[in-house]
Amino acid sequence: MKILVNAAGYGKIGRVGENDMADECGMIRLNCEALCAVTHLVLPYMSRNSRIIQYASAAAFLPQPGFAVYAATKAFVLSYSRALASELKEREICVTAVCPGPVKTEFFDIAETNAAIPFYKKLVMADPRRVVKKAIRDSMAGRKVSVYGIVMNGFCVLAKLVPHGCLLAAMDALGTNHETRGEVPGANQEAREGGDGAESRETDGRKEI
Repeated sequence: MKILVNAAGYGKIGRVGENDMADECGMIRLNCEALCAVTHLVLPYMSRNSRIIQYASAAAFLPQPGFAVYAATKAFVLSYSRALASELKEREICVTAVCPGPVKTEFFDIAETNAAIPFYKKLVMADPRRVVKKAIRDSMAGRKVSVYGIVMNGFCVLAKLVPHGCLLAAMDALGTNHETRGEVPGANQEAREGGDGAESRETDGRKEI
């Protein structure tokens, strides 16, 4: 195998405890565990000059209140990919972590089930085709991290230079403190008491680019 692309994943906006526990744990299983498992299974069959492209996110650069579990999974993917790139250097296998900002895909059909993304993220939505082209170019160039767009590259630098506490305060002021759609904190669990507690979800939408 010459190219492995780990692009499956999903996220759900909402404070910790507002989404179903199955959804919160499911993000970890798909975004982290499945990615590791596929990489482990495929790695023995990869030859020199092969490519591994792991889809992380710009959310990996900074904790995300209201998107905490998802951002944490992507921080894992970024760290794992950079370490893997170092381990596979002798085998001449290139590993690239792709870290885009918001991208116009069906990802948000799932992500915005209970809450909407902040307005400023909607302003920087990227074209998925351009993100993919940039990822492929960066992989072929041997880059360890691929970040699409001036805004997200600026955010990456900012997250390295400015204390995260200051950035989190600024994000909170801009509306990152997501409000649940039509509900109050804690209402999700109360509304489901007496029922089976399950909510339907579109697994076909659980992909991101």
